Amino acid sequence: METNKIYNKDCLEGLKQLEDNSIDCVITDPPYGINMTSDGFGGSRNADKTEYVKVKEWDNNTPSKELFKEIIRVSKNQIIFGGNYFTDKLPVSRCWVCWDKRCEITPERTYADCEFIWTSFKSPSRIIRFLWDGFIQDSENKIRDKRLHPTQKPIEVIRRLLKRFTNENDIILDPFLGSGTTVVACKQLNRRYIGFEINEKYVNITNERLKQQPLKTKTVGDYEETIIVSV
Repeated sequence: METNKIYNKDCLEGLKQLEDNSIDCVITDPPYGINMTSDGFGGSRNADKTEYVKVKEWDNNTPSKELFKEIIRVSKNQIIFGGNYFTDKLPVSRCWVCWDKRCEITPERTYADCEFIWTSFKSPSRIIRFLWDGFIQDSENKIRDKRLHPTQKPIEVIRRLLKRFTNENDIILDPFLGSGTTVVACKQLNRRYIGFEINEKYVNITNERLKQQPLKTKTVGDYEETIIVSV
């Protein structure tokens, strides 16, 4: 299977085509099985829902134990958002990452102030602090993330995970690709990637996001040399 490619297919089917330990790290955000988008959409109650692609019943159940076994089989390490929903399907972990969304705590809040990310790493647990409250985003993020998917994660959070736990030229797999944030971050940080996404509309969205990424540059002596990164 080629790297730097997005595959429009069921993730279990795609995983079964990969060899053991052929992926350096899986970074993914599977369905949590909490039916959070029963009206077909997710995100903040104040979100402009016309921006989202309609989805159906994708969050009714968590992935099967077989799928998690396949993820672990094909990869050397794993980083899985919402790991607290999959504790019956994943090994005990020493290195949890807590993503603190830095939200203002108010009585009317109905969604989480933080998110727990399960990892296979042996290092101590970590905290990532990044404001993400509906359409309110971290002021340090110069370019706002356009909300394209009901459970979209901020690209800066994925970038921080990549920087801490992976190296340049590593192969990163996201079997639940959604709007493609993981692979866009990989392209920005010079990681090779593979993505599986069953919804063709999101495959098209991801490919458009990848095409919009600026050309990279590297310093050569006193000059900057442009590097064209293939999609």
